[in-house]
Amino acid sequence: MLPLRHSEAYTYMKKVVLSVVGILLGVIVIAVLALGFWPVPADVPAVGVGGKAGAPNPPSAPDQRGAGRIIVVNPGDSIQAAVDQAVPGDTVRVMPGLYHGTVLVDVDSLTLEGVVEGDQRATLDGQGQEANGVLAIGNYFTITGLRIINYTSNGVTTQGVTGPIFRNLVLEDTGEYAVFPILSSDVLVENNVASGVNDTAYYVGQSRGIVVRNNEAFGNVSGIEIENSVDALVENNYSHDNTVGLLVFILPGKTATEGSNTRIVNNRFENNNLANFSRPEMTVNLAPDGSGLLILSADTTEVTGNTFSGNKSFAIGLVAVTDFPEFFGEPESGWDIPVIPEGNWIHDNVYINNGYDPDPEVISAGFIGADLLWSTTGTGNRWDEAGATRFPPLLPSSSWPGFLQRAYQRVLNMAAHL
Repeated sequence: MLPLRHSEAYTYMKKVVLSVVGILLGVIVIAVLALGFWPVPADVPAVGVGGKAGAPNPPSAPDQRGAGRIIVVNPGDSIQAAVDQAVPGDTVRVMPGLYHGTVLVDVDSLTLEGVVEGDQRATLDGQGQEANGVLAIGNYFTITGLRIINYTSNGVTTQGVTGPIFRNLVLEDTGEYAVFPILSSDVLVENNVASGVNDTAYYVGQSRGIVVRNNEAFGNVSGIEIENSVDALVENNYSHDNTVGLLVFILPGKTATEGSNTRIVNNRFENNNLANFSRPEMTVNLAPDGSGLLILSADTTEVTGNTFSGNKSFAIGLVAVTDFPEFFGEPESGWDIPVIPEGNWIHDNVYINNGYDPDPEVISAGFIGADLLWSTTGTGNRWDEAGATRFPPLLPSSSWPGFLQRAYQRVLNMAAHL
């Protein structure tokens, strides 16, 4: 065989290299297609379906608020005595002054109204000894106008009811929570100011049909939390100078084991850099100082029209329960909740000076300070945020086809385990 001339050898080697490159590109394309089109397992609890969010029992009577008598409570009188004589539809009107103890409301359609006269309010003071300011178990409960201070557990809480309204309250140093509806439906929390609690100012848990709007929260570990709940609107709130502005969580070990469809719209999350002062065993202790919004395992959360400024660790973090085995463990029988955050959409928000000095816990978890953080867990999540800083540097957007989103997420996860 005659030796190849120089030009022929060059042409031959070029063809070989191009063939190899073509084969490699083909393998890569096939791999990407395989990763993108390989079915995603359903994210369902491994240990059962679990319970639904919302009030466990529907009301047996209609909403009668405002249809009855007005029972006036003056300073020196007992609020509880007035509540005890009320029937559905009555309003207990509390005049400005100082009151003590816990109020239990077990009648439906009761309105507990604190009268506001200038700077003067009816003030319910637990003196650092009582657990709850107001505990309501009647449907269609409204509380408005009161100042509630110095309790060890909750300012005002409802359990298993439909239609509670929390409006125009001032809550200070009320323990773990200021407003705490749980296992409730059709919840409205609006126009309140809350500070100084060691968990969350406005917490709604295991509930359905929620509106939290026009509230201010400061000086708390968490300003607002939506936990194991469905169909929530968090709108036009001002959450500032807390450890974290807002939490959207789904956690194991609860009665209700679903969490989806939260809309977070037109809020301000500013300077949430307060040192976390919750107890170590509390889930909120996971939140690093300097967090604007933290989404944990929840699905179909939409975040839009908000302003995130001055949050030193990050503006928005999207993570999963499974990212924290040291806290939640790795149960042998599986999780009792869907753990993978799916279908969340973050778009058209404003970011100003976030992630400038991240908490050491953020760095030790493998992140950097940025506007947007993702632990690479979950599919169908989209970020449409021009100009925002991010980690990883590339995040899927709405322009990505679904197969490419899935392939990218899988590649990131494989790289993380190398």
